[in-house]
Order: sequence, then C-alpha cells, then structure tokens
Amino acid sequence: MLDPEAELDRAWSLPPECYTRPEWLVLDRQRVFGASWLPACRAEQVAEAGAYVALNLAGEPVVIARDPSGVLSAFSNICRHRAARVAAEGCGSATRFTCPYHGWMYDLTGRLTGIPEGVGMSTFRREDHPLPAWHLEVWDRWVWVHPPHPEPQPLAGQIGPFQEWLGDHMEGFRWIASREYHVACDWKVFVDNYLDGGYHVGPVHPGLAAGLVGKAYSTRVLGDCSLQSCPLSDTTAGAMAWYWHLWPAWMVNLYGDVADTNLVLPDGIGRCRVQFDWYARGDCPPERVAAIVASSDQVQREDMQICEEVQSNLSSRFYHGGPYVPKREVAGWRFHLKWAKATGFKLSGAGNG
Repeated sequence: MLDPEAELDRAWSLPPECYTRPEWLVLDRQRVFGASWLPACRAEQVAEAGAYVALNLAGEPVVIARDPSGVLSAFSNICRHRAARVAAEGCGSATRFTCPYHGWMYDLTGRLTGIPEGVGMSTFRREDHPLPAWHLEVWDRWVWVHPPHPEPQPLAGQIGPFQEWLGDHMEGFRWIASREYHVACDWKVFVDNYLDGGYHVGPVHPGLAAGLVGKAYSTRVLGDCSLQSCPLSDTTAGAMAWYWHLWPAWMVNLYGDVADTNLVLPDGIGRCRVQFDWYARGDCPPERVAAIVASSDQVQREDMQICEEVQSNLSSRFYHGGPYVPKREVAGWRFHLKWAKATGFKLSGAGNG
C-alpha cells in the first residue's frame, strides 16, 4: 500500500476496497466532495435575473439561481418539509420555486416564503428555515460552489496554480456542447486513469496517440493540481496538449483552439458520472468543432471501457493493489496521498506485489 515516506518507486497503490466498499463512498461524499469547491455551471447559464441551474453534486441536490435584484445564490435543493426537490434538475427560469409534493414555496435566494395550509404551525417560523446556503464564487466563466461550512478554504487555495496558468489560454473560447456519461466504475478509478501520465494512451487510445509526441509527455504536480503536457504532432510547431487535474475530480484539456472540461462525480458504489463540456474559439470552423467533439467522445468511450474493466476485477481475491511506474504515475501517487489524508485512510508500508 501507500507509504508517504517512501520514494515513489517503493510506494504501493490504494487497495481495492477503497474503490469497492460503501464506507469509502460515504467518506468520499463527506470528506472529499463535501469539503471541496466544485464547478457547478457556467456563469452564462445564470446571467439573467430568474435563471437557475439545478444539479446533483456527489449526492447533494443543489440550485444556483439569480434573483430579480441580480444576487446570485447557491442552496440545497431539498424542501424543508418532506425532502422533495424544489427545482427539477436542469436549467430554467423562475420567479420562485414551489415544491411539487406539498407546495411549499421558496424565493430565488432559498428563503421559505409560503406554506399552504400552514395555519396552526405555532412553533415553526418559516424565516428560520431557509434552504441551507452553499458558498459561491464566480471565477473566469464558471460558477463554483462549496457545501455549507463555517470556514471553507478559499477557492484560490484549491485551484490557484490553474488560475495563475490559465491566463489567456481560453480567451475568445465559447461553449459549444455538453454531454453526460454514466460509467460503471468508482470515480477514483476514472481519475487514476486520467493521472497515469499518458501511460495508457498508446494501448487504449491509438487514434489520440497518433496526434501526440508521446516520448515528450511530461507531468508536474502543483499543489492540489497537476499538469500533464505533450506536444501535438502534425500541427504548428510548438503546439501543445495540456491536461489539468484539479482536486478532487475536475479536468481541463486544451488543444490549441479547442478545449473540454470533465467533472467526475460519484454516483453510487462502483459508479460515477462524467459531465463533459466542450469549448472552441469563436473563429473555429464548424467542421473542426464537430470533428473534435466526435474525437473526444471516442476517447471517452475508450476510457470508459478500460475503467469498467478495471472496476470489474477489483473484487478478485488475487489483486491487492500494485506499484507505481515513477516515470509516469507521480500525479496519480500524489492524488492517492491527498485522498488518504482527506478520508483518514491509514497508509502502511510499500507492498511487495
């Protein structure tokens, strides 16, 4: 298993139970996603008064809404009465939210404003029971939220290296498409695959590999972030592929005039959801946009296949984790160390295979 004091070439990966047992899923939701900033939506989706986005973030229903005065808020999407969602998942426009179960009403900041047939509720004061507020920050083109916490870490403390690096890399980019994938693997299996330093690219993604100068692939760990990069082949000299991972499970991939983001969320034992958003420069030809979405979708489906293969074998009594390849897997190793610290998983000495 992992030993934080060992050199990477002597370290051992997380044991299979971290990916398969329900108690670790509970801790993932509470101590990882429940203690982190998460990108909830694009700022343009809630730019107008009355606009809202309702979504599920690692098991927690959340609403981001802009009220008539322009105030942007995030709050729990669970009615205070009997736990129905007050807003259906997705995007829309509203003047208020009305619970579909018993009709309780909330304004666009989450305040409880109406209780049908509430006469006689002498000990329940609706002004004392708004929908729990989430912390919210808008940075670049994204709205970030953090579950209720008395002192959440600053957003910059979590994603600072990426904030500093991004600069004008996505200047002039526009959103072009979204797609959600349901994958039969634990969210950490999916992240492990992403963070293997391109180790899997040749065997799993032959089409992608043909467009990269694989021998020049490099990885840097920057705080809670990591950056993998590789020159693109058959393009303008100096063109690069950039692959950012931001704790706990957000990826940003840039290839010149196109980019995509991937948010990976636990969706039950041995399952996750991956929310993809694609972006392109405003002058990017439509045929290139279509080609990049199709290519990215192909890569994602290849990743899904290998990640589901891994998950299906983690319950074997003959597998107990494995070593790292130092040349490739430093980012994955650091991700495991961060996860173990967050969840309280006890690290032991390096394994022997």
